[in-house]
Amino acid sequence: MGLGRGNAIGLGLLLTVTLLGGCNRGTDVTASPEATVPGGAESTPTAGEALAESVDDGGYRSTPIDPSRTAQLVTQGEGSQVNVRSQPTTQSTSRGFGLGGDIVTLLRLAEGEGGLSWYYVKFAQSKTEGWVRGDFIDTTAQVAAPSPTAEESTTGPCGDNRPEAFFETKSFAIHLCQTPQGLSYIGTNKTNSETLTTTDVRNSQGTYIAIDGNRQYHVSDQALAVYQVNGGSYDQLEGEDVIRHERFLY
Repeated sequence: MGLGRGNAIGLGLLLTVTLLGGCNRGTDVTASPEATVPGGAESTPTAGEALAESVDDGGYRSTPIDPSRTAQLVTQGEGSQVNVRSQPTTQSTSRGFGLGGDIVTLLRLAEGEGGLSWYYVKFAQSKTEGWVRGDFIDTTAQVAAPSPTAEESTTGPCGDNRPEAFFETKSFAIHLCQTPQGLSYIGTNKTNSETLTTTDVRNSQGTYIAIDGNRQYHVSDQALAVYQVNGGSYDQLEGEDVIRHERFLY
């Protein structure tokens, strides 16, 4: 559970946006604060693509992008984490982060903090939504969002239940969901698409422990570990670092 370029914008009856490369006023990168986006790009939504209707997002005016478009997160430093914000400002709370190469759908556009372009995006994999500064979004990249399953296309991995957390490792994508019966663990092996679902889940000081027979899956913000449990003895079968995580606040 890994964000291109921003400049000042004007919002009115007609909205025209031009993203210029080399803009690095302020930063919202977690792992590599000095990272900038290489090259330059230009993106100009037409009046038909960006509707005149605007909404107040925490004091900032935002406009829907219609039709929505797909873009890609970009950073210069490998492994840099770009924050996903609750409002188009670095002073707002973070809902998680993205990595370079992540595919997002652009839903809204605002002139945010510092007069820079900010996009309200939805992540293709985790379905997380939030604001990302424009200089970390490449609107010119030719990307294709992964095809969701029939269930995900309408309800997401948690269905009608509330998502609580998302974790991703090199080999696994893990969703924690709040159900009327308690926590549910949905872990998908990205190599063979096999999915493990169990409702025998507990949260111990920030680490989720999912139990499936004599196997336990321990996942935290740092790592996923899979154990075989025999008579109180724990033998680790697998272990991978978490490369991305998101915890959802309500």
